[in-house]
Amino acid sequence: MNPIRMVLADDHVVLRVGLKSFFEEQSDPRIQVVGEASSGGEAIELVEKLRPDFLLLDLSMPVMGGLEATIELRRRGHPIKILILTQFNETIYLRRVLESGVNGYILKSARGEELLSAIRAIMTGGTYIEPSMAAGLVSKALDIHKELPAESTEESFTRLTPRERQVLKLVAEGASNKEIADSLELSVKTVMTHRLNLMDKLDIRNRSKLIQFAIQMGLIQMPLRESQSQSF
Repeated sequence: MNPIRMVLADDHVVLRVGLKSFFEEQSDPRIQVVGEASSGGEAIELVEKLRPDFLLLDLSMPVMGGLEATIELRRRGHPIKILILTQFNETIYLRRVLESGVNGYILKSARGEELLSAIRAIMTGGTYIEPSMAAGLVSKALDIHKELPAESTEESFTRLTPRERQVLKLVAEGASNKEIADSLELSVKTVMTHRLNLMDKLDIRNRSKLIQFAIQMGLIQMPLRESQSQSF
């Protein structure tokens, strides 16, 4: 398996040095840090220049933070996998970055094995959500439906066609329209049509709420904490 080519973006040099050293010691997955950035703008430049597989991105940096950098990268059509590494454990931040198109969200207090688990999950097509925050995301999703009959969410799900359910799962896992099209052997236009149809049926208008719905329906399994994992 080829190594994962990664760009690290954090304005704290000590943290970048520590992370780079940690990654160099790993064999599963093999990670090669090909660039370091201290701002979102620098991260974008490195992604453009180096075309890495993975971007480990701090949420809060001078001038341009992780959220703005993600929005710009997705606007430019970059399929790079993006994991937010941050100190903020408020669900509002999680929802905003999921809407922007990131593939995962993990706290800086996480252990080393958790970080590696997040990278593995994302590189295999999944979405990683900090386990301690996943419950809050589900609770928010439940709040959306608390005024409705208990069976309404499942009834909404049953209205989806098998193909729409496939598309929903892949969207919630962080796949782009192009990646979904390749996976299901469909055209991008067809995928976009399925995506619009399922959002209309569910009355959901953004990706974070799609992810919340997918968690409720059991389409996404949240990774568990490794209580004995090594810290990085």
